Amino acid sequence: MTWLSWRLQRTETLLTAGLLALIAALLVPEAIHLASLYDHDGLARCLGRETPACHQTIADFGGRAGVVRNVISWFALLPGLIGIALAAPVLIDLENGTFRLAWTQSITRGRWIANRLTLAVVTALAAGGILSLLCKWYRAPLDRVYGRLDGSSSYDLQGIVPLGYVLFALALTLVVGVIWRRTAPAMIAAFVAFVAIRLFDDGWLRQRFLTPLSATWNIDAPGPQLNRSWVLSTGMSDRAGHPFSGDAGILQSCARTVGNGVKGLDPKCLASHGGGYNHAVWEPAGRFWELQGIETALFAGIAVILLAVTAWWLRRRTA
Repeated sequence: MTWLSWRLQRTETLLTAGLLALIAALLVPEAIHLASLYDHDGLARCLGRETPACHQTIADFGGRAGVVRNVISWFALLPGLIGIALAAPVLIDLENGTFRLAWTQSITRGRWIANRLTLAVVTALAAGGILSLLCKWYRAPLDRVYGRLDGSSSYDLQGIVPLGYVLFALALTLVVGVIWRRTAPAMIAAFVAFVAIRLFDDGWLRQRFLTPLSATWNIDAPGPQLNRSWVLSTGMSDRAGHPFSGDAGILQSCARTVGNGVKGLDPKCLASHGGGYNHAVWEPAGRFWELQGIETALFAGIAVILLAVTAWWLRRRTA
């Protein structure tokens, strides 16, 4: 039965392997290029140092990191595509009715369901793990400079969350497909739902997993170290941390020259208008694995429930 399941899924598995090979062909040269830049420019000496020279060195490194850094955020869709593709063989089997042939032989429904779902899950998790390792290797120099919470291209494609995403996409496609019994519409609907849920997660849910840190400080005083952190919001405020609502006229009237012709803002002037402070809300870099664990558990837990519904529907409602 395992060999039969593999034969029915081998096309999608080979397509997934080909996709991962293309990603490796793109990321491996870029990873070597970034590592060379990191060593050549001496970025290690600038980590944690707040000097004009280091700021310029880091800015130059970011600018020379290449086009891949700007487009890799789209790779966040790959776990969804992989999961949906690996669900297709089961849905095609159901739509064409060929599963009945297996059920009329010595293979029981339970064994058929267990074999097909287990192979799909194992293959999806393996693909998600390979994708995570490739992106981690590519991002290693960037992570040393900017941190692993530096946007979706870092967080969403590293660690263990890709495993949760790909398992969720697989389970979502399966449950929609076994109920609908039409492969193409089910795959499209599942992909749209996956993208919508991921956007909701990225834009609203994730920042509420843990209570973020916050701080308010005088604009003339050094603020907290936010490098490598996930900054949720930052800007001018009053003493209580409420956003400063001053208009351009107030900012212009409070401008002053602080030296060498550099323009700054007078804190006392701003305070008289209800400002004079900066406020930031952020998740520190050290919470990377804690956030990953919560998010992976959430997506994987939902996926397990969806897989259970899929198995129940196949066993009880499919004829």
